Amino acid sequence: MERVLTPGETRAEAAAMLLGRLEDLVVAYASLPADERSEVLNRDADRITGEVARYLQAARHQITASPRR
Repeated sequence: MERVLTPGETRAEAAAMLLGRLEDLVVAYASLPADERSEVLNRDADRITGEVARYLQAARHQITASPRR
């Protein structure tokens, strides 16, 4: 289940969530056999970029809404 950022969370938590999701994607696709990776990345490119954009937008919103410490 996907965790949604709440207003009380910090900027660091937002950045960590974004980096964690990116790490999950990198691990998932890096674990593919090399001869399949290009085909799968090409097939999933829209989904991957959509996921990154969604998490980046959530992190940006949280960072903007959170006071700097």
